[in-house]
Amino acid sequence: MTETMRSESARHIERLYAEVYNANRLDRMPEFYAPDILNHGGEGEVGVDALRNRVGAMFIAFSDAQVRIEHMVAQNDRVMVFLHWTGHLSGSDQELSLRTANLYRVTNGQIAEHWSVVDQSGLTRFGLPAGDQTQPAGKPDPNAGETERANTRTVLTVWEEIMQQHRLERADDFYRQDYIQHNPFAAQSGTGLQGMKDFFAGLFALAPDLTGEITQVVAEGDRVAVFCLWRGHEASSGREVRLHTADLLRLQDGLIAEHWDVMDYSAVAQFGVTP
Repeated sequence: MTETMRSESARHIERLYAEVYNANRLDRMPEFYAPDILNHGGEGEVGVDALRNRVGAMFIAFSDAQVRIEHMVAQNDRVMVFLHWTGHLSGSDQELSLRTANLYRVTNGQIAEHWSVVDQSGLTRFGLPAGDQTQPAGKPDPNAGETERANTRTVLTVWEEIMQQHRLERADDFYRQDYIQHNPFAAQSGTGLQGMKDFFAGLFALAPDLTGEITQVVAEGDRVAVFCLWRGHEASSGREVRLHTADLLRLQDGLIAEHWDVMDYSAVAQFGVTP
């Protein structure tokens, strides 16, 4: 697919947030979504009406909700956006601060599929329940460009060797020494590559069987965005760890230079982990 078509997909998603969500014009959703949209982030709901009902419930709860696109990665027919939703609980001065990552597949000018990772701690603080975010997995785009293929291979190797096999000594081969971490929880372990290694060393000590499985990959230029399911058990108690994240990595000269994420803190609140 051409660069023009990639840009069309990205512009479609930008218009969706500007003209539908920030304008609170949910009546215009059929202009952007296919009639049989498959919403994996809504427990597999099918159809634009079901999606509109789900989104409408959020705007009833937070009538002044607004959203800002913080990052976007577009690859052929797929677009992943990292979002920050703000507003207030309707009828109160309680502030909403919600971060989500949303993945769309755009076909023939309409959104055909949707996946998401939601930091549900932004909602549970209002007494809203947390849901299961397990969704079908996808594969890297076989039509990716040379840069995207190389960067995707690097990220997949990192996840296999470091996140799955816990070979932290391999981090020197894949990360820059001046690696920048934007996750405030992880950044507590220190800056640069050493901070990254110290963070994961502590994490693997707490949950020795912890593994991260990539379920979605989208790459554009120097950026690779993934959805990841983390699973394991706390060593001291045996309690299960099951955590969904969306991770955005910037690569420079073949090495991971910077990291942002959306992490579902509600899933790890029992372990004392907070944003």
